[in-house]
Amino acid sequence: MSFEEFRTSLTSADLRAGLGVQLTDLEAQQVADDPASAQSWYAYWLSTQPTSPPPPAGPAFDAPPPAYDAPPPAFGAPPPAYDAPQPAYTAAPGYPAQGDVSVGSPAYPGYAPVPDGRPGKKKRVGLWVTLSILGALLVIAAIVVIFAFATARHWTKTDVPEQPETFHSEEYETGRVDVTMDDVNPCSVNQDWTDCTNLMVATYTAACVDVELTETAALLCTEYSSAIDEMKAQDGEGYYVATLGSYGSLHQTPEIDTRQVSNDDYEPAVTHEAVCYLGFIGECE
Repeated sequence: MSFEEFRTSLTSADLRAGLGVQLTDLEAQQVADDPASAQSWYAYWLSTQPTSPPPPAGPAFDAPPPAYDAPPPAFGAPPPAYDAPQPAYTAAPGYPAQGDVSVGSPAYPGYAPVPDGRPGKKKRVGLWVTLSILGALLVIAAIVVIFAFATARHWTKTDVPEQPETFHSEEYETGRVDVTMDDVNPCSVNQDWTDCTNLMVATYTAACVDVELTETAALLCTEYSSAIDEMKAQDGEGYYVATLGSYGSLHQTPEIDTRQVSNDDYEPAVTHEAVCYLGFIGECE
């Protein structure tokens, strides 16, 4: 019987019983669906057949076919001896020894021992465990992020402090004038009285008229104007200046004051809005 015929027979309970393979329907279907497991059972079955040709030469397998709940039946007759040496088989737990030849798995290209249990189910369980752990981590991360944003503290951080404005002093003309009087009288001795009066009027007009006077200058000009009025009142035909009085000539100078002028060096503070998360992430004071 070829390997494919043996593999097909596993799915039929009657054919499986004729072969002497004691497996449940579920176990037989699992063996038929797994080429490596089917190869192992096929090699085992060949080793129990007296007339079967010796299996192809090759290295002995370290592992026997996988164990099932119902192990293969034991046969009383040992396999016949052959001139050519048979491959060694290692007795496996759950398989009875056949005579003095132990049963094992023959070597076939691409053969790999089938692990016990149901790998598909184990893989699904491991996948669900991994997905559950990842999901829990994502939920925790989302909660931390939401909490961080909900409790974030916003504050204004100063990068460059404010530079206050500075000033310097400077003198300037206020627009008003000061008036001073020297000791040089505009008149002279033996001068006509009217001519002397006219000279004093001219001095007064040049210094005190049509300008904004300071308080001191206003008092001096008022006093000088009163003196002119007295001279006009004393004037008469043929009067002349006998002696010079105490009034001199008037002089006008602009009023100078001092003021504080900005150096135009004010610089506002350079700031930005900073955010602190959880007390240690971001820009925290």
